[in-house]
Amino acid sequence: MSIATSCQNLDVTMEMLRRVDTAVFTESFPSSLIWAPYEILYKLGCTKKVEEKDKLRTEDDVPCQLENFQDVMELLEEDLTCPICCGLFEDPRVLPCSHNFCKKCLEGILEGNIRSVVWRPPPLFKCPTCRKETPVTGINNLQVNYSLKGIVEKYNKIKVTPKMPMCKVHSGQPLNIFCRTDMQLICGVCATRGDHTKHVFCSIEDAYSQEKRAFETLFQGFETWRCGDALSRLDTLETSKRKALQMLTKDSDKVKEFFEKLQHTLEQKRNEILSDFETMKLAVMQAYDPEINKLNTILQEQRMAFNIAEAFKDVSEPIIFLQQMQEFREKIKVIKETPLPCSSVDINPTIKNFDTSQWDGIKLVDVDKLSLPQENSMLNFKISSVFSHKFIVTSLICLFILAATRMTFVESVFDNLQCWKTQLFTIGSSYLADTAEIADHAVFYWEQMTDGASLLSEKCKNYTLVVLDNVAQFVCKYKLL
Repeated sequence: MSIATSCQNLDVTMEMLRRVDTAVFTESFPSSLIWAPYEILYKLGCTKKVEEKDKLRTEDDVPCQLENFQDVMELLEEDLTCPICCGLFEDPRVLPCSHNFCKKCLEGILEGNIRSVVWRPPPLFKCPTCRKETPVTGINNLQVNYSLKGIVEKYNKIKVTPKMPMCKVHSGQPLNIFCRTDMQLICGVCATRGDHTKHVFCSIEDAYSQEKRAFETLFQGFETWRCGDALSRLDTLETSKRKALQMLTKDSDKVKEFFEKLQHTLEQKRNEILSDFETMKLAVMQAYDPEINKLNTILQEQRMAFNIAEAFKDVSEPIIFLQQMQEFREKIKVIKETPLPCSSVDINPTIKNFDTSQWDGIKLVDVDKLSLPQENSMLNFKISSVFSHKFIVTSLICLFILAATRMTFVESVFDNLQCWKTQLFTIGSSYLADTAEIADHAVFYWEQMTDGASLLSEKCKNYTLVVLDNVAQFVCKYKLL
């Protein structure tokens, strides 16, 4: 087959491919036209794979073959590819051996050959495909393959042309008919054997013109359709949304504040109750530690006495033995005379039947009323240790000042009574001799009052001493200072 014939057949093939891509599949479109490109490609020897796939083909297999259209395009692209640069031919030149190459590719090969043989006659150019030697006088002298160049250009146009959409009901069928009854695109099978058999059809171009005008009218009406009403409602909804969110935010802040206060109250009550436990622990230690320390001291004295006995029991010197024996006997006497503390302490800080489940039914408003049961507890009042110390010291000082003041007042009254008695007696003897008897009676009454005041002062002193003694015993017993 000559080069001109091959190029002509390729040109026809590209035209058939274009028609396959845009054809209207109706009864007037012969199926032989669809298979023409494949037949021509077969003659060119570039569709061996397609030939194997098409052995079982019939004229009703249009959808199947349309699915192979992409394979045909790929096979055709292989024949339109330069063997040197592996790209589509650009300015293709044909060699005497009928092989085609890009002009730039041939120039690059020729330039490399000329550099390698500078001192030799003009080299022979070997075809990159068949290695046939050809004398080269210049690439520009090679013939341009215009047919192949045109086929490449048409191939590029077909490749960039958007493909027609396919029917979803009939696979592989292009949507190339417009049904005016249903106002939608359909394929040829839908028009002849589908649900649109008796409908009215028109060409794509007529439908495009008609629908273009309808679109402009529809778009203009849609553009002003309830636009103002929609914007007004949108503004109303956004305003309502904003107000609702603000109200919810305020309510959520209130909830946060409520739980923060509740958490603070619970934390405060927790610390208060735990502080009560710590106070009871301190009371237990203050009650038990002195007794435990006394017993530890007694045991330590016993161990010391035992060590002394172990040290001098083997002493053979009589004087030293007798001297140490005397010390040992005295220490034993002291130890035996020391009374042992009682094993039980008069304190019961524990709470009977204490269980936190008794707080399960408490209400939130009564959380601040939570407290430990005070029955059978040594601590019937909640006063911290430091406050107790200060209170007791202050009470002692006040009692002492009160007692001293009373004693000073009574003594001053006694002195004034004696002074008044003397003055009255002097006045009565000098100026009021006749009233001596009255003065004696007055002095008698004053003496009675003085004796009563003295007795009262003595009673106050005794009462003050008793109070101070009781306070001192209380302080020493519980070691509050």
